[in-house]
Amino acid sequence: MRIGVVGAGAAGLVSAWLLQDAHDVVLVEAGSRPGGHAETAQVEVDGGVLDVELGPQFFFREGYGGLHALLNRLGLAPTLQRISMSVTLGEPQGTLALPPLSLPALGQLLNMKSLGQLLWFVRFGWGGEAVIREQDWTLSVQGLVDRLGAPRDAAEGLIIPLVAASWGVSVEQARALSAYSVARVMGLRPTRLPHTHTVPGGLGAYAHALVTDSPRLTLRLNSPARALRPLPEGGLALDAGDRVERFDAVILACDWRASAAACRDAPALAEWSRAFAAFEDYDTTIAVHRDPRLMPPDRRLWQVGNADLVPGRRPRNTVWSGVSVGADLFRTWLRPGEDAPPGSLETRSYKHVLMTTEHHARQQALARLQGQAGVWAAGMYTDGVDNHESAIRSAVKVAQAFDPEGERLRWLAERVSV
Repeated sequence: MRIGVVGAGAAGLVSAWLLQDAHDVVLVEAGSRPGGHAETAQVEVDGGVLDVELGPQFFFREGYGGLHALLNRLGLAPTLQRISMSVTLGEPQGTLALPPLSLPALGQLLNMKSLGQLLWFVRFGWGGEAVIREQDWTLSVQGLVDRLGAPRDAAEGLIIPLVAASWGVSVEQARALSAYSVARVMGLRPTRLPHTHTVPGGLGAYAHALVTDSPRLTLRLNSPARALRPLPEGGLALDAGDRVERFDAVILACDWRASAAACRDAPALAEWSRAFAAFEDYDTTIAVHRDPRLMPPDRRLWQVGNADLVPGRRPRNTVWSGVSVGADLFRTWLRPGEDAPPGSLETRSYKHVLMTTEHHARQQALARLQGQAGVWAAGMYTDGVDNHESAIRSAVKVAQAFDPEGERLRWLAERVSV
């Protein structure tokens, strides 16, 4: 078959990687590089170079079987890294460092109010474990807080604002997020030490490695998909970049907005367009910078992740990207309307899907359309929770319709997390 894949993010790249041996696959990407949100900047620091992720960064041992398997197969074996967090709550509590590995950090933590809030956050983690076992999409973050009976100071002072900071959303948006997705993505498992992994060259190198390992793939960059329509003689016409091409099937692995727009003018794809348009999203901007003013006032309390939860302003999160060498290099999710710090090295703005309690129903509506009129959908938002593994799993599910006995597909399907 001749298969068109729209979007060279994780789902599109993995779809093409899985299918290029058995089919003629053309991958079209609106941007100038493959990878989508998986992008890594190389920043010079003290005569060396640090990899700074501009998109997804944190992934764990559990729940990322497909990603770990792909990284190892591509020669990019990930390295375990312990992570820590600071939470700035304002006066009189100040900044809490977790774990408290210094005397100043331990002194702040022993404040009775702070200790009580943290214990409730631990209970929130245990409650999330129960929601994961139940696979219950219908319970919101606010609903889980209410189920646990968390007191107002813990819920409003720490738990919900910390979720908001982690997602770059407002407190009100954080309340409506699905507790199932939040628990899966944040890795709030009290039975394990907080950790992530780093990749040689960053996740941007992983995106390029997928292309290199797909020698039969035709990749067309700077080719935005404008329109998709079924043809009377069968197949579909895809208008992308400077050409219109015929395909036997098209996998829309771009975001929900671009997918809805591509289907909008074809009556036969009206259901597809409506299903894509139903997803909710929000604007987010990330800045990579060297401004320490966005970090906790006391440098001794700086951690890998640093959440600003001071009452009266929108929660915000800053990652200390230079932690390995003690350098002033940071990545911050900016508040809406907030200017990037002076001299910022990189900024990225994009739409991010909002996984509320209604999100799973929207996924199911999309799943019922898979294959209709020769169209398929892949992407993190189409299957599972708000993490990179969901994008890989969505590609596996779509590929099973085209090459169920393929070596790559059988290998990855055995390893991808559910």
